[in-house]
Amino acid sequence: MGPDAPPFSAPPPEARFPLRREGVFLKDECMSRRSLFPLIFFLLFLASCVTIATTPGGGGVLGGTESSPEKTLAQAEEAFRNGNFQRAEPLYRAYLEANPQGGQREGALFNAALSSERNRDWNGALNYYGALARDFPTGTRAQSVQERIPLIYLAAGKPEEALNYARSQPASPARALAEGKALFLSRRYGEAIVALAEARGGSPEQKREAESGVEASLNNLSPDELSALAQRFGANYPGPEAVWYMALHSAKSGDQATFAAQREYFRTYFPQHPWLPRLDALAANPQGEGAAPSFDPQALPALSGAALGVPTVTPQAIPGGIKVAAILPLSGEHARRSQEVLAGLRLAFANSGASVAVAEMDTEGKPGTAVRLVGEASTDPAVLVAVGPLVSPESLAAAQTAQQVGMPLIAISQRLGLTVGRPLVFRIFLTPKHQAEAAARYAVLDAGFKSLGVLYPDDAFGKAMLEYFQAEAQALGATVTARESYNYASGNWKEAVDRITGGASVRRASTSYQAAVSYEALYLPDSAPVVSQLAPQIAFNDVTRIPYLGSPLWVTADLPASAGRYLNNSAIPTPFSSLSLRAEARAFADAYRAIAGREPDQFAAYGYDAGVAILTALAAGATDRVSLARALNDINVFPGATGPFTFDAEGDYSVSPVFLTVKDSEFALLKDAQEKR
Repeated sequence: MGPDAPPFSAPPPEARFPLRREGVFLKDECMSRRSLFPLIFFLLFLASCVTIATTPGGGGVLGGTESSPEKTLAQAEEAFRNGNFQRAEPLYRAYLEANPQGGQREGALFNAALSSERNRDWNGALNYYGALARDFPTGTRAQSVQERIPLIYLAAGKPEEALNYARSQPASPARALAEGKALFLSRRYGEAIVALAEARGGSPEQKREAESGVEASLNNLSPDELSALAQRFGANYPGPEAVWYMALHSAKSGDQATFAAQREYFRTYFPQHPWLPRLDALAANPQGEGAAPSFDPQALPALSGAALGVPTVTPQAIPGGIKVAAILPLSGEHARRSQEVLAGLRLAFANSGASVAVAEMDTEGKPGTAVRLVGEASTDPAVLVAVGPLVSPESLAAAQTAQQVGMPLIAISQRLGLTVGRPLVFRIFLTPKHQAEAAARYAVLDAGFKSLGVLYPDDAFGKAMLEYFQAEAQALGATVTARESYNYASGNWKEAVDRITGGASVRRASTSYQAAVSYEALYLPDSAPVVSQLAPQIAFNDVTRIPYLGSPLWVTADLPASAGRYLNNSAIPTPFSSLSLRAEARAFADAYRAIAGREPDQFAAYGYDAGVAILTALAAGATDRVSLARALNDINVFPGATGPFTFDAEGDYSVSPVFLTVKDSEFALLKDAQEKR
């Protein structure tokens, strides 16, 4: 296949892999031409081609420093692991140009494509995916590439290209979902419904997305179109749903007679339908139902662990006889959380089918006991890694001992500096520092805010959160233009609210007046009970349309009911939420409910993710403590329940967490967890 051959079926010109014009093929082209010049000029011409292929565009020289392809690839991988995708993509490109036949070409192409995605360079992503489809049609990521290409077209706002590519692929739920999204984006809602209904046969995540798309499409059809659809599908999905939307049209238009008939029809023929309560609510309040469903066909879903090239965890891939020491405060005041960690850890191993034994070791919350147990675990050659502890003093003691005795340790602790200078110690925990930084990243990178306010408690926690948030915001180019502290116990919080809002109120004349303030969003790193008092007072002082940045402490059952109407524009980072649509999060939550009969909490998710990290390292070939620690450091991403996470250069947990918001007096998903940018 020549360099001008299309990388995949019938792409538009801009989707062709551009490495030829960037330098990969320049040398071959130059050498293939017959020169009429004297030999010396021909040699000079060849020399110029080699120079072009090894300049910053060609990857041989980066920043004026000579670099081998292997070193360039190592730099690319490090940048990718650290979430620096702006740096990673040109490094991958340089490696591919300098070493076009390299044995790691497939992985480099795939990571370059992912880096282009994160940089929102859709053409670049298409180019790399196109090269993968062309050069590795049966590679380990071939199916993921085929499914990804139409989604990139959609993200780029090219529904026709997405539709054409999807229809060129074999039938599958992923193809049907991409086809339905493309049709929806083209406003061909009736056709979109047919395709999306087929996609319901895929994974739970694909089914949920397809059903959201069907409902959004139904919301855009006329009563006549809905009637035709209802007749076509009858009692099969989405026939009943079409009838429901016919009733919605009738109720909102005030045609009570038609609505009554349609309601009776629905109740008679679909008596067990889950939308029946919504129909009754529609009868009571026609204008309160039928808001446009949340469906964004251009949203790019996160790739699963398998699609990211994470080693497949199968029982056959994991050798027998391996133990994991769970060194946790299984008795005392932290016993409940420890049991959650333990349950999540065991669930990860059970789900994989791998024969990994868990040795339970109770620290009783005592640092001395933790030291002794780490030492005991290290004497058993079958124990390759320890998980825990939780409490700060015992976590530090365990980490120090683990490093001394050569035992890899995955701590579930927020102790500051726990992993620093200890290459065998890792951490899985969304610490307060992580939380504050995530809130700042969302405000600046996702929402585009440049000026931010902070209202924080006047204690060590609040001051630390201010420092973390402000440092990250400033590093990203934003400014904290207002900051106020309060002591809630002493009751001076109203004075702090007055100061940060300006203190005046004209709400007697208007309920939506927005006072002039110096910030575009306000960060409130405090607990739900305090926020439920602060938010109404802030609104009373006419700060009514400024979005809030929250904290995991907000995520309690009663906050949406008590103060939800003030927090509808909030962005709340949280370690784990069962509202996540990621396949890994859903699989974990479903399995946990099945065995525990309740929703999992963050500690169960942390334990599960520790198990995922261990299993992934074992599947990658780790056979002893040294190789397991090396694998934990080297693997690009772990497909965890809390998000696609990695360990940074210090062994610390690195992830962009789930973000929730408040909508209609309940929490709703704002942004799913993803790799940290």
